[in-house]
Amino acid sequence: MPRIVVLSRRNITHPRAGGAARYVHEIFRRLANRYDVIVLSEGAPKSDPILDIDGLRYVNAQGALFRFRLVIEFVRKFASKADILIDNADVAIPWLSPLFTKKPIITIVHQLVREVFYEELPNVIASVGYFTEPAIYQLYSRATIVAMSNSTAEGLRQLGIPASRIRIIGPGCPYPAEDRIPLELRSRNLIGCVSRLMRYKGVQFAIKAVSELKKSFPDVRLQIAGSGPYEPELRNLAREFGVHSNVDFLGRVSEQRKLELYRRSRAIVLSSIREGYGLSVIEANSFGTPAVGWNVPGLKDSILNNTTGRLAHFPDDLDLSKQIYSVMTDDVTWNCMSESAWQWANSHSWDRSAERFEDLIGSTLGR
Repeated sequence: MPRIVVLSRRNITHPRAGGAARYVHEIFRRLANRYDVIVLSEGAPKSDPILDIDGLRYVNAQGALFRFRLVIEFVRKFASKADILIDNADVAIPWLSPLFTKKPIITIVHQLVREVFYEELPNVIASVGYFTEPAIYQLYSRATIVAMSNSTAEGLRQLGIPASRIRIIGPGCPYPAEDRIPLELRSRNLIGCVSRLMRYKGVQFAIKAVSELKKSFPDVRLQIAGSGPYEPELRNLAREFGVHSNVDFLGRVSEQRKLELYRRSRAIVLSSIREGYGLSVIEANSFGTPAVGWNVPGLKDSILNNTTGRLAHFPDDLDLSKQIYSVMTDDVTWNCMSESAWQWANSHSWDRSAERFEDLIGSTLGR
């Protein structure tokens, strides 16, 4: 049985696991009966060294200098027996795998970092990252790259990656539903938001939009599911804008609570300045919940403007609040968008994505 080794920042059990960890898990658990799949990644604190989940073997690497330790772990224990390496870049630079292995490589690029560097790092360090990123991807000019969206593929082409090396294999729909949730079963004043609380995720823009919406929609509510280092600043911002009673910070929630939020919300807002695709958009859409976000890479792929939701001009705060208001108040338009969102979500299939990824593995291995 051919062996696939995946290098990934976090595994599916990590408290801060996001769409990148979900993508790896959903794709490769569907291939686990035909491949021996090992995922080297960081697991939850106090996690067992090795976990078997859905046919995947997760090897947990933790501690200081994590990126170096994971590479060393691969070279020492797994490189010689791997048939193919999957370099899962997540929201950061990839693992520089062409420098330490001659094995066939498939690199998964969820999104480029670009301006995100300046949101999360001091300016000097951010500038180093911003100007170094194109050179890093030149290492991968002969590797096969899986891009999460048309936006990511276009960004890679602009960095000099040949179009012939790029394949677009997006995510599937995690919660295929037989029926969408009708408007009468929802809370008409509720906006949902499922996001890690980091600056680049742009939850601050959603809070500012609520402060504008409150002028004509006093009982509007924004419920934010997620945790992260930016939470204290976001709470202060809600107080500063006088909407602390309109904004609920739910913290990290259970899967059941997240789905309840999707079902009950009139709309969700995802106001990141850049995304790989926006998996939470498709999650919400699967219940017929329209989404509002910025017209930026990733979100302009997952939100079909005026069809499954609305896209606002970045970074126009008034336009964002205007687009949310239109979805929250126009029942006729909402019903059309809800039906389209439900159909759009259910056109996404993890099974089809896994089949396409398996075909790519076969061609990369020359089979």
